[in-house]
Parts: sequence; structure tokens; C-alpha cells
Amino acid sequence: MVENFDEFYEDFYKPQFEWYDTKAISNKKYHRAMKISQIVLAAVLPVAVTLFPVTSSAFWKYVIIAASVLLIILEALESYLNYQRKWMNYRTTAEGLRREEQMFKTGTKEYEDAENPEKLFVERVMALTSQENRYWEITTRKAQEA
Repeated sequence: MVENFDEFYEDFYKPQFEWYDTKAISNKKYHRAMKISQIVLAAVLPVAVTLFPVTSSAFWKYVIIAASVLLIILEALESYLNYQRKWMNYRTTAEGLRREEQMFKTGTKEYEDAENPEKLFVERVMALTSQENRYWEITTRKAQEA
């Protein structure tokens, strides 16, 4: 049996699951907010240029320029910050952790005939989190090399 399984579950598993779940939710919100803003700006700008020619008013000229710059900045930030990719990776890890917990609690799949289900749970949870950590290392290294 794994020593201090309850401690592992409370002090490692639960905080890890909550962290990945929270990060997935926040990255999803950021991604959607940026994409919606980009879509709205991309749809409004051509109409604004048509309705308010930049030569007719200095005010509209600056509004259109500011909106155009904002659109470019949002697109660049979305590309640089990778909210969608992070959202998907964090969600995948959180759901993998949730799946492990459910299989462990119900004694199904790999846990059904396991000699030591607590040890198997610890090993599989550690594998899931270390996989995410390896992915983070690889993407961080690639970003630094670029």
C-alpha cells in the first residue's frame, strides 16, 4: 500500500485537479474574449471606413486607426499567448485526472484487478501531471529558441 495515500490525495491530487480545471476555465474565457473582440472589430472596421471616410473627420480617422491597431494587437497576443492551446491542454489533463479518480473510486478498468489500487492511482496521476510538465518544458524551450 502507498504510504500516506490520503495525504497524497488531499495535498497533491485535489490541488492539481483544481489548478488544471481553473486554468482551463480561465484560458477558455481569455481565448473566447479575444476571438469575439477580433471578430467584432474585423466586421465593424470595413463598415466604419465606408460610413465614416477618414478624410471627412479627424475623430473618425483616429477611431478607425485605434480599432485597427487594437485588432492587430489582439491577434498578435492571441498568437503569442496561445490561450486556446493552453485551454485544451489544461482541460485534457483535468479530465484525465477526473477519469482516474472515477475509475479508482469505482474500481473499474485498470483498477478492477489491481493488486494495489492506491499505488496504481498515484503512478497514473503522476504520469498525467508529468506529461503536462514535459509539454510545458518543450513549448517553453521552443519559445526561447525562436
